[in-house]
Formats: sequence, C-alpha cells, structure tokens
Amino acid sequence: MNTPQPIAEPARIGALLADTLARLARGGDVTLLRRTTELLCRERGHGHVCVSLHEWQGRTAEDGAEPFPAFALWRDQLAATSLCGDGSPGAPPRPLVLDAAGRLYLLRHFRTEQRILAFVHERLAAPPTISAKDLRTTLALLQLLPEAPHEPPDWQLAAIAAAARCSFALLCGGPGTGKTTTVARLLAVLLHRQPDLRIALCAPTGKAAARLGESLRESAAVFSHLRDAASHLQPKTLHRLLGYLPLDDAFRAGRDNLLSYDLVVVDEASMVDPALLAVLFDALRPTARVLLVGDRDQLAAVAAGQVLGDLCRAARPDLGTGAQLAGFVHEATGQHLPVQQGASPLADAVITLRKNHRFGAQPGLHGFAAALARRDHGAAMQTLLAGHADLRHTTDPRQALAAIADALVAAASATSPEAALQQLAAVRVLTATRHGPAGAAAWNRRIEALLAERGVRVDDPWYRGRPVLVTQNDHGNQIWNGDLGIAWRDAEDRPLVYFPATDDAVRSFPASRLPAHETAWAMTVHKAQGSEFDAVLLAMPELPGPLWQASLVYTGITRARQRAILLADPTLLTSCLANWPSRSSGLADGLAGSPSSSGGGASTKP
Repeated sequence: MNTPQPIAEPARIGALLADTLARLARGGDVTLLRRTTELLCRERGHGHVCVSLHEWQGRTAEDGAEPFPAFALWRDQLAATSLCGDGSPGAPPRPLVLDAAGRLYLLRHFRTEQRILAFVHERLAAPPTISAKDLRTTLALLQLLPEAPHEPPDWQLAAIAAAARCSFALLCGGPGTGKTTTVARLLAVLLHRQPDLRIALCAPTGKAAARLGESLRESAAVFSHLRDAASHLQPKTLHRLLGYLPLDDAFRAGRDNLLSYDLVVVDEASMVDPALLAVLFDALRPTARVLLVGDRDQLAAVAAGQVLGDLCRAARPDLGTGAQLAGFVHEATGQHLPVQQGASPLADAVITLRKNHRFGAQPGLHGFAAALARRDHGAAMQTLLAGHADLRHTTDPRQALAAIADALVAAASATSPEAALQQLAAVRVLTATRHGPAGAAAWNRRIEALLAERGVRVDDPWYRGRPVLVTQNDHGNQIWNGDLGIAWRDAEDRPLVYFPATDDAVRSFPASRLPAHETAWAMTVHKAQGSEFDAVLLAMPELPGPLWQASLVYTGITRARQRAILLADPTLLTSCLANWPSRSSGLADGLAGSPSSSGGGASTKP
C-alpha cells in the first residue's frame, strides 16, 4: 500500500483495458483509442488522475510511434467510438470522460473527483456553524485569547477559528509547526460547547494514527474537557473507520450507512488516496465536521492524485485568507489576517501554520526544510553544505553508516522488548526504494553485517531486537500495515514479536502467526511517513531516475527530530531539490471555481 506501484503494472492493465475498449468501439480510430487508453493508464501509474489532450497533442508516448493528433481531431475520434462522454449529469455513462478543459479520465476516477468537488463546494456554501461572538466567549473561557492582537498573527488561533466556523477545514504545516497542538485546542473548544461531541480520529496508516493519539494525549493535560475525552479517543486507520471489507473490496460506511460522528479529524492527509477520501465524504452526515491535517510538501499518496496539494493550490493560503474568514477571525480574536485579492471560497477554510516550534536547536534541519517549503532549492543546498551538526551531507556509504552505528548497536542490544522499541525510535535508515544497491533490503543487510561485527547475533531469523515492519493488514488480530514491532524470544525460546500498546505498554504476538512483514532497520520513505526518529540517514539512489524528487528528500529529512545525514550524489541532488513533481487533475481548477481556467492544461504543480 505504501510502496510506489511499478510502472509495468499500469502498463499491463492499460494494455488489457485497451483491448477491451477496442472490442467495444462502434467507430472512430480504434488504434488511436487503444494508444490513448494505454497512455491514460501509464500516466496514472505516474500519479496522474487524468491526461490533457492539449498537452499531449503532437507528442508520442512510445518510441517509434506516430505523434498523437491535434486536439480537435483527437476529441472527435474518441467521440466517434461511442466510448467517450463529457461526464455531464444525466448523460449515459461512458468508460472515458473528456471534460470541458480537454482532460481525459477513466469514468471511475472522474466520478471520484466530482464527488470530492461536490462535497467541498456544499460545505463551503453552508452558513457558519458558530458566530464570532460565541467563539470569542469560548476562547476567553479557555484562556486561548491573546492579551493583545499578535503581530504577526497567531496562525494556530486563526486555524481554530477557521475549523470552528466551517464544517470543512484544512490545516497545513510542516513538522514542528504545531498542527497537533492546534487540533487539541480545537477539540477543547468544540467539546466545551458540546460535551457529548462524537469525535473520530484517523490517519491513512496505523503508525500515523497511533502517533496522532499519543500527541493528543500529551496535549490533553492542558484542557479539562479534552482530558476527560482523551481516554475515549482511539485513533483508527481510515480503512477501519470506514469498515473495510477485504473480501468484497468495499466499505460498510457510505451514503446508505452514514458514520455517527460529529467530527472526523484526518491526519497525514497528504497520504490519502482520493478514492478513499471520496468514500469518507460520502459517509459523513450533513452536519458532521471534517478537518484534514497534513503537510502539502510531503510525498503524495501512492495512488494517483494529490488532494491536499490541489486544495492548497486552489486556496493559495500563502497569499492570505479569504475576506470572510479574515473578518470572522478579527471579530472573534481581534487579530488582523492578510487577505488575498480574488480569493476562492476555499481560502476561508484553509490555514497554513508558518512558525516552527521544533527545530529551534536544529538550524540545519529547520533551514533546509524551510528553504524547500518555499521552493528555494539554492538556499536548501547552501544549508545542507554549511556543516551544521544536525544536518550532514556525504557521498560515502561507510561514513554515513559509521555516523549512526552506535545508535543501531544500542537498539539491537537492549535488555527488554520495551527498551528495544524505545531505542529503535532513535535511529532509522530511509531509502527511496526497497530494492537495488541503495534500497532498503541492501541497507538492512549492511546493518546486520555491522551488528555482527559488533558482536550482536543476527544468524537467527528471529534474532533478539530485530525490527519487524508489518506490510499487510490482519483485521482479526488488529495488526496493521505499517505497524513496527521487535522480535524477542520468551522464556521457552519461542519467537514472539512485541508491538507498542497504549500507555507505554507492549503486546506480544507469535512470530509464526505474523502477517506479511520485513526487517526494518532500513525502510522506504513512503513507509516512514507518519513516523519520526531522533536520527535519520536518508540514502538516495546511486543513479538518476524518477525518485530523485524534492518531496521525497523533504519527507525523508523531516522524519528526523534531532539530526539527519543525507547520502547523495551532489550533482543529482542539486537538480533533485528543484524537482517538485506535478500530478495532473482537475481538482484544483474545480475548487477554485473555474473548471477551464487552466486553458486546457491539466498539470497541477505545488
């Protein structure tokens, strides 16, 4: 689920679908239909929801193939097959959809995008759920109002106001900007006003959900209303929340079986598959609130699309808020927010936190992450090469491994499963891929060789202290893809795997009954999303390729709380830090209220 899909698989699916549609075509250029379908599936494998015929006209997707025709001819030939419609309401469904801006979709993906658009537009059009006066009273009672208006504004307080005002809101920010603290304060506000508020906390992975719960429990000590509710707030994966049925590949929750919650908080929203988000939106009651929380600069979902990025593109929060939200915040808190001209309605529901509270003692990590977030790759490279103690660059794998060797040995030499799990959080090697010379599997072998040199036994498949990453959900035993455990033998020499539980406890599970898993001294950046470690070694591939992208480097480095080492070719890295991948969709244009504002293009760029 959290590893990039091989391009070979979309190509195979594309060929099969192309053959099927070619047999169903009633006219038109069947060869062109076949090539177009294969292009659409291949581009989806690269993360694109749709393809722009305007952008692809005159180009070719295959070596030696004829260029695709001009847009008008291409459009007419697809229409002549009777398999391509415009997706308008009430029109007969067709396998392919070509919208007014020249974006071509598979019908299922077009409908997913339209469901998200309809939900967000509906929520934004609803009247405010609280008056500014009532919110001000609650903020004052909870001592959340500033003694004097902040200059610059307190964006956490503005985010609370935005999420209290609207039943749909988005809270963005990098690591350490206080997203979880803001969520905790929002929950305290809402629970003060409605003590029986039914709240669901969820995230795409079990690890991210657990971290959200831990962070909120830490914040609960400050607010009595939240403290009383915290013990009942058990974060879940989105699949568990929606009641995923693996045998049917469907969900219990949906339009005909709505969730009972008054508020759903989705953390790490950048990782959420658009189709899964559409199911969630369908399953919410008309009065239920939803708050998406995430970092738009992190890697997008493994599946195609980047909903969080598209929401931010449409809202443009860096330019200021909408006038309605600014007026509401001023009345509720006394603060003056910058207002962007010509803002879309979405700008009244999206807030980006800007101040970093974590990296005060880590100038390298902070400077590097901040430079990438503002798309200044030159400054990011300068920070990386400045020699900060908390951020180092090297091209030597042996030197990189030596820098974290002591922490790895300490984790492998712990005296109990509890201590081993705690030590394991201190260090991790992150990679772009699972396989290859710089992949996670190769690094796991390097680390085990290092441990053997240091006197740690690693010859037993279930050697004590071996980190085990679950890669498949086990619904019956409540073990989830992304859960990280420690191998340990009991008093009778039976191999067990210990996983963290609530309140710093652990739970054990027989190794023989464990679902699919892998050793996890090293893991891919995708699998590390939602996790944090004291020290991180990010090992980039040795050769250029599509994974040399800024979002992967940003995500990997910001998994570090205290220090990071970046092992990378400097020439490849220089171009990589300027390479923010784009994913084609119509969501940003639709959310901005202008379906054809791209002029026929479909690219969405961060």
